Amino acid sequence: MVSIFKVSMKKIIYSLFALALLFSCSSTQVEKVSQQKTTTVDLTGNQAARGVVSRESVDLGEPYVRIYFDYDKDNLREDMLSDLLAISKLMKENSSYTLLVEGHADERGTREYNLALSERRAKSVEDFLTASGVSPFNIEVVGYGEEKPVNNASNESAWSKNRRAELFFIR
Repeated sequence: MVSIFKVSMKKIIYSLFALALLFSCSSTQVEKVSQQKTTTVDLTGNQAARGVVSRESVDLGEPYVRIYFDYDKDNLREDMLSDLLAISKLMKENSSYTLLVEGHADERGTREYNLALSERRAKSVEDFLTASGVSPFNIEVVGYGEEKPVNNASNESAWSKNRRAELFFIR
């Protein structure tokens, strides 16, 4: 009985050792970055007193381009791809640019659903740009849900304008 227990324990220990060795030897592809800019913001104190300006307090003006989406969809429409390709070309030619992609939704649906949908819309723009060769470090994504409509009316014309991603050059 004791010898069976010793054999079982040895097998368990060898198996654990083999698993540890296997996982320690695995490799992951890592993208090399020459320089990454980071910004630290203190959210606990008074930012205005420190001279820190938040995104909401800065008027970025009109977006460089607006990408529109179909109802309840986050996939890119074919008629919007030429605008995104132009942005991609511009970003690749000017690697110091940073692009802010704001996702938006119309008022239909719950606040939580619209927030998630707007984030997916902004992310689909980011995914397209990174697939076309733009560095993901030069793109910032935010979803606003239904909080920043372009048109406050409750009809299809207004809703179609509110289902969008807005692209801003911020640096």
